[in-house]
Amino acid sequence: MCAFAALGGFLFINTLYLQDVRGLSALHAGMYMLPMAGVTLVVAPLSGRVVGSRGPRLPLLLAGIAMLASGVLAAGFGAERSDPLLFTSYVLFGIGFGMVNAPVTNTAVSGMPREQAGVAAGITSTSRQVGTSLGVAVIGSVIATTGHPEAAGDPAWWIIAGCGAAVLIVGRLTTGAWATRTAERTAARIAGAQTVRS
Repeated sequence: MCAFAALGGFLFINTLYLQDVRGLSALHAGMYMLPMAGVTLVVAPLSGRVVGSRGPRLPLLLAGIAMLASGVLAAGFGAERSDPLLFTSYVLFGIGFGMVNAPVTNTAVSGMPREQAGVAAGITSTSRQVGTSLGVAVIGSVIATTGHPEAAGDPAWWIIAGCGAAVLIVGRLTTGAWATRTAERTAARIAGAQTVRS
């Protein structure tokens, strides 16, 4: 949810900022954000390969670090005032968002018995939608409170950085040895309960 909240907030604040503050057309604003989308397109399949060969931990940690760095760069260093910093922030966000999808799905589905994999995937998909909605709602509230996208830029970016930090922390907690043992015990209990019912 945090990764998709960051995405929803990122797209919302940047669309407003690029069009309302910088005065770009919708087309030019979209072109400005193209580096984020392009990097996401390239990194996502790489993340899947890393998850397949080394597990979900590394991509989740890299996703959290990159999203956190993107938010801190924009909020703490005024990236919106400099095109090179702005594009660097966009690229970092694209790396983070591209890295997060494969390990999230893998982690959700692999902790459940095969019969419950569809439920886990459905919950993950719903979490994505809820996260995106929350990101837009929270960032929209920040903008509504301040009245101007440029004034809301720093708080909005700190929220995005916080979402990146949450991805980093939750990724670390859910992919460690303790989490693996917990998932195995839970899967065994669910499989045992299904056997008893049959």
